[in-house]
Amino acid sequence: MLLLQAAVPNPHRHTDRTIAKVDRKAGQLRMMGLTIHDQELLASRLDFVWGEPKSDSTGASQTAWRKSRARRAYTKIQEASDHLFLSIVLAIPPTECAQKAFDRVVEHFLRLDNYEQYRMGLDARAKRFFESTAAAKGFASSRHYLCFMQALFPEREERREYNIFIY
Repeated sequence: MLLLQAAVPNPHRHTDRTIAKVDRKAGQLRMMGLTIHDQELLASRLDFVWGEPKSDSTGASQTAWRKSRARRAYTKIQEASDHLFLSIVLAIPPTECAQKAFDRVVEHFLRLDNYEQYRMGLDARAKRFFESTAAAKGFASSRHYLCFMQALFPEREERREYNIFIY
């Protein structure tokens, strides 16, 4: 006798898949740095997160609410780890961040004890990309952008440490 089970949605399956996507992107960033495709995504997504919110011509309050919700999710992640933020902003589109199911993903990442597995060392070419994008999109003075750049490219601290060893 065969029993057919109704497909019961697993609420954690979406969370697990999303976390795996972020982990794969973090690994790719560590191994290869930013790809051309990453740069194309970042130009629009960083403007979405750090730029001034664009007013919708449609005036749809649901759309504005979803965009605001996605921005808040990205910001919470960035406040925990700028390195993790980069992986998430590349791996997860704003439409997915705006969904209530994404709250579990955010909670997972905020509960981590440390974010070392998401640290990456990007090259000078990546730094120039971020600087030129910030200038072109108008968010070069954004507090979140400046914190991000200091975390990913901590030149001042490296120079200070270097000077200590010279003297």
